Amino acid sequence: MNKKIYLLTALLLLQLTTAEAYNDTDLATLLATGNCPAGDLSGAQLVNLDLSNADLVGANLNFANLEGTALEKANLHTATLRKANLKSTSLTQANLTATDLSYANLQKADCNRTNFSGSNAFRANFTTALLSFANFRNSNLQEASLDYINGYFTDFSHANLAYSWFYQADLRKATLTGANLYNAKLQKANLTEAVLHRANLAYANLNQADLTKADFAAANLERTNLVDAKIQDTRLETALLLKPQLQ
Repeated sequence: MNKKIYLLTALLLLQLTTAEAYNDTDLATLLATGNCPAGDLSGAQLVNLDLSNADLVGANLNFANLEGTALEKANLHTATLRKANLKSTSLTQANLTATDLSYANLQKADCNRTNFSGSNAFRANFTTALLSFANFRNSNLQEASLDYINGYFTDFSHANLAYSWFYQADLRKATLTGANLYNAKLQKANLTEAVLHRANLAYANLNQADLTKADFAAANLERTNLVDAKIQDTRLETALLLKPQLQ
């Protein structure tokens, strides 16, 4: 029995080490030049660095710690950042198209005008992040945490936001055309003038949300919780309202 436990422990440690083992040469290249396209930087400690305008296309940054690092206008197209720590990073105008951000931590990150289109951010944590004018078109944000975000004018068109969390999120003038918000939690969210054409909000919770002048044309509001929601000049006339909860 003890031998089996020892072998299992050793295998687990080996898997963890392999998952977080960066390439020394690639790390040295990044620190010396500020660029490392397609490099293996998995598990690297890259805290509080200035990597603005860095070329990190296709880089492996899984498990990397980038807390507080400046990545303004950096190019991370197709990079993998699974379980990476991006807390309080500055990603303003960075290119994160087609990146893998599953389980990544982006709490308090500055992502204003950042391009996340086509990215996979499954269960990523964006709590309190700045996302004004960010682009999440066609991205996967299923089960992601977006509580308290500033998402003014953010584009979530055709994004998968099923089971996501938007508690008290600022989504004024956000575009959610064709987005999948099945069972999403939007309690107290501000959706003033937001566009939700053909969005799927079945079983979503919009309790106490501000829907002033929001456009739900052809949206699916089947069994959507609209209790105490602020509905003033809200466009609902062509929406599917099948057994919504209104009080």
